[in-house]
Amino acid sequence: MQHLCQALALSFTYTLCVLRGENLGKRFTDRWIFRRVSFELAAGQILAVIGPNGCGKSTLLGIVAGLIPSTEGTLRMDATAFGYAALAGELYADLTVAEHLEFTADMRCCEARTDELLALVGLSPAKSAPARTLSSGMRARLKLAIAVQERPPLLILDEPGAGLDRQGCAVLADVIDRQRGHGTALLATNYPEEMKLATHELDFN
Repeated sequence: MQHLCQALALSFTYTLCVLRGENLGKRFTDRWIFRRVSFELAAGQILAVIGPNGCGKSTLLGIVAGLIPSTEGTLRMDATAFGYAALAGELYADLTVAEHLEFTADMRCCEARTDELLALVGLSPAKSAPARTLSSGMRARLKLAIAVQERPPLLILDEPGAGLDRQGCAVLADVIDRQRGHGTALLATNYPEEMKLATHELDFN
């Protein structure tokens, strides 16, 4: 695996660039969280953003997802759509597992793929369960299903393995392996097993 510090660009020979960040930086009041972060991702590549808590991993993913403005630098995304799942993301307590996928499909004007996705993440038995009754691991699996529903060229996962048991981690590995077949993924993690799923690292240490 290629190991790079945050100030270096990731330069590849792939012809299709899905995501490119150049000299990205984020400042909150008078404190810089990070500066001069550059990377480039093409289809088939998985980038793991690693580093200690508070170093800016989630902030960087939030910038890529358009949830947080960068203070400096430029971001270019050639993907027509992206999927996003975060540990802090909320579900609708009273909607069932299946209703979440039906709702997001309506919002995205895409196929719900409810049965297919629930089988993929191992939630078929919980199809009719309200979100409020789900364990943290089951909630993480549902977020994964929602994130990949539209078959996005870019998948953004913030601490995707948090709360997952061994079987859930196997589900995550399968999801990322499938993603490599048609796109790319960016994940913030400190779990060694998740780092092994990546083809490249962006190290915030």
